[in-house]
Amino acid sequence: MNRYLEFAKLIRPYGMLYLGLTPVFGAICNGMFDFFHLLILFFIGVLSHIFTFVQNDIFDISVDKKSIYVSKRPLSIGLISKKEAEFVVVISLLLSILLSIVFVFTPLSFIFLLLSFLLVSLYNKYSKKFAFMEYILSTGVFTYGLFGVFSVSNMVSNLAIIFCFFAFIQWLFSVGVFANLKDVEYDTKVSIKTTPSLLGVKIIGNELFVSNAFKIYAFVIKIFHIFIAMLPLLFGYTSIYVNSFPIPILLFIIISVFILFLLKKILSTPLSKRDKMLIYEGLQEGLAFLLIPTVLASYLIKYIGVLSTVLLVIFMIAWPLSCFRILFGKKLIPLE
Repeated sequence: MNRYLEFAKLIRPYGMLYLGLTPVFGAICNGMFDFFHLLILFFIGVLSHIFTFVQNDIFDISVDKKSIYVSKRPLSIGLISKKEAEFVVVISLLLSILLSIVFVFTPLSFIFLLLSFLLVSLYNKYSKKFAFMEYILSTGVFTYGLFGVFSVSNMVSNLAIIFCFFAFIQWLFSVGVFANLKDVEYDTKVSIKTTPSLLGVKIIGNELFVSNAFKIYAFVIKIFHIFIAMLPLLFGYTSIYVNSFPIPILLFIIISVFILFLLKKILSTPLSKRDKMLIYEGLQEGLAFLLIPTVLASYLIKYIGVLSTVLLVIFMIAWPLSCFRILFGKKLIPLE
């Protein structure tokens, strides 16, 4: 049982909806509502998530072993061997390709699927060697979305393009701002250049100094993220109303305010309270992800029904919380 839990920690199931649902929402925004088609895209997205994170751990074994925060990851301490992890990566890649060819193949979708694996691999390989590699990873996520979009049709809707840009910005913030910020102590010690360090973030004594330049950078990205999410409402691709009630726009405003509040908390949390920083980021990331069904509420209800829309939102909330509790107990803090 413990070994299964270690494999679960390796693949990080609590975060797999972010990539898992990326091709799904890409397809939905391009007019696909067939459950089986969307289910296959979800499986491919989950496999893409596994590929991305396990490969990243393989490339970063030597780095992770020296970090006080992630040195107890299953791969770092040898509970799972490098060969076993490499097998997981290869199987994830091959199954993704096979499912794509058999069930949802179009030439363009297949090209973008392969391109996404290439871009993600470039990030995983070189993220500790070059700054701003998060832009390569985010482009890889953008192409995951296009994979879902082109699995429906070669004609791309404006709504689908907006969603793909939303996914791009979400990962740009998650990795370039937060992931690099929480790791800046170790990255600075070993001279790894990341966006925060280049923008003046550093360790003074035992405390984290967050420069004004980085704060501005973080808020600009997040505000742009929220603005991109709002475009379907602004352009009328979706409605601010559900059954004559302005539920989508009210929820959007409330969620956006909380997201910006949590970003302020992330940037002001001292390094000695890194666990709180992780909690704030997890909440921020989850709320940002919920902007998608919030903005698409009228669209989803129209094409897949009220019940399916509600169940989707419940799933998006319950899945990560359940995974955290199973893997990490009451602490709810992953090895990140």
